[in-house]
Amino acid sequence: MTLSEKSRKNRDINLETDFLLSRKDIAAIRKSKFQDDRDLESYLNFLEDIDAFKSRKVKTKFYEAEFEL
Repeated sequence: MTLSEKSRKNRDINLETDFLLSRKDIAAIRKSKFQDDRDLESYLNFLEDIDAFKSRKVKTKFYEAEFEL
């Protein structure tokens, strides 16, 4: 890996130059408002609705065999 590849790898992504996006795409990205995904109550309600908390427990199985590399 050359020095320029290393420095390019460590820099941030620039939407205007690093992706094939039109000016209209970039304007839409900047204009859009993202929802607050940290709403824990609605996420827990969703998990409850799909019965995520009612799944059966998997029994842990231990093996006596030893493993070597």
